[in-house]
Amino acid sequence: MNTSDQNYSVDLTAEDYDKARNEVAFLLDAFASTIDNIMGGNTAPVGRIAGRDTAKKLPLEIPEPTLEKVIEALSRQMQAGFEFSLEENRLLFDRCILREMCRLRKQEPGESLCRLFHYYLDGIANGLLCRPVKSVPESVGERCVFKTTAQ
Repeated sequence: MNTSDQNYSVDLTAEDYDKARNEVAFLLDAFASTIDNIMGGNTAPVGRIAGRDTAKKLPLEIPEPTLEKVIEALSRQMQAGFEFSLEENRLLFDRCILREMCRLRKQEPGESLCRLFHYYLDGIANGLLCRPVKSVPESVGERCVFKTTAQ
């Protein structure tokens, strides 16, 4: 029998998923901390450049883009791990997979991983909008709020 004709399945347990989630949290923490240390805390350029590069590769086409349309499209695109919306130039994060990763690592929201992600998200929005986008944290915790503007 040809091995390409065989069906392969892997049975994963809840413990397997927990281990994988913990490993991802560890790797994200290590990545963000390393970038933070290398850049001396100034990770904005790294995140924004990565975000603009990602924007070029996203399967999104937004005719006559506005900040509102871009955030709405990104919210749909990222709904598996995030729930966010833009209200009166405030980017509101109700559900955030990175917040969960911070909890697993016993870190407060708003640390290096969060900062890097928000610079990255600004970069994606910048790439889709073709204008600089800047988010500044107003509050972080169970619901994070960022004042977000397009230049």
